Amino acid sequence: MVISMEPMLTIPEGRPGAGGYREHDILIIEENGNENITGYPYGPDFNVVR
Repeated sequence: MVISMEPMLTIPEGRPGAGGYREHDILIIEENGNENITGYPYGPDFNVVR
């Protein structure tokens, strides 16, 4: 089984820091455990467009 988890934080337009931020993981779930196959680094430093 493959599961994608994508929690997201959104700040409404017109408020300081308006916009959104999303982290996600893609997991392979097997009978004897799981494996995270996400290959992208974590954290807002890698997701902020300036």
